[in-house]
Amino acid sequence: MRFAWLMAFAWLVPIAAAAATASPTPPASIEVGRYHLQSNPWVNLHQRIVCEIRCGAAPPVALRDDSLAAWKRAVDGYRAFLGSRSPIEDDELMGIDDALSRTTGAGVPVDLPAPTRAVLSATMPLYRATQWPADDRTNRFWMAMVKPLLEYAAEDLIARHERVYGRPFPRWIRVDVSPFAWLYGGYTVGPPDSAHTVMSSTEPGYRGYAALEMLMHEPSHVIVGDHSGAIGTELGQASRELGIRPYASLWHAILFYTSGELTRQLLAERGVGDYAPTILGMYERGYRGYRQALETHWQAYLEGRTSRTEAIRQILIETAPPKKSP
Repeated sequence: MRFAWLMAFAWLVPIAAAAATASPTPPASIEVGRYHLQSNPWVNLHQRIVCEIRCGAAPPVALRDDSLAAWKRAVDGYRAFLGSRSPIEDDELMGIDDALSRTTGAGVPVDLPAPTRAVLSATMPLYRATQWPADDRTNRFWMAMVKPLLEYAAEDLIARHERVYGRPFPRWIRVDVSPFAWLYGGYTVGPPDSAHTVMSSTEPGYRGYAALEMLMHEPSHVIVGDHSGAIGTELGQASRELGIRPYASLWHAILFYTSGELTRQLLAERGVGDYAPTILGMYERGYRGYRQALETHWQAYLEGRTSRTEAIRQILIETAPPKKSP
């Protein structure tokens, strides 16, 4: 009887073994609180083409002969339409991003500009046959990795950002994940109560714990500005009172410092004591000359040792551009 019982269930062994070793496929979209992360082929294709034009990215490596020639013709035809426009400043490009992000069907959205419809219609079959499976796999893995970070840390970090900026964080955040995301790996547009972010799944600065920082930094762009919103408004007021015009990048440096330091603090509280905020790699590039002022005065504000107004005034004074000789 015992032998018969074992034989009856012997067929389950290889199935159980296969189930134990098979890697589950992460979903194409993930909801975590106010965040909606997705891997969308239309967004990915558009980002790939745009970065081929503007960033020098290569065509999909699997394209050959006639297919490669067709791809290049479509991309070349899009250059004049794209021009030097920016997806964070140009209304038409922002509308394209939004329409593609909301598209779930197999056909190109009909309300896109004619040049966009033409290039996406011509290249999507080539993209799906060659590059999309790999891009989608990369995006889904990235989302699966950041999901627990958002689950266990996002709302805590958001509350800290709201205290620092004195403004509510966006209530809804849509994140389109793509290997390519414009020139710098990520960007965000939207009104203060919602945000649409495009974020790279392959750039080193958007992986690991840095992804958590950037998932705070990017949505902050809809409440922090250069001349308006948090930071920008106060910088403008201090600038008028002191007669000092800040460097154009100062507001963004403060934003980078804020999300980086708040993320570093939260991770340290959870046993991760070696996190290096993104801005540390930027002081010798675009943010040269800001470090001492930020680490002195903005850090004092983050720790409750001075007011936001006073911190911004002191940062502005210490990072002021040199006066021009008469």
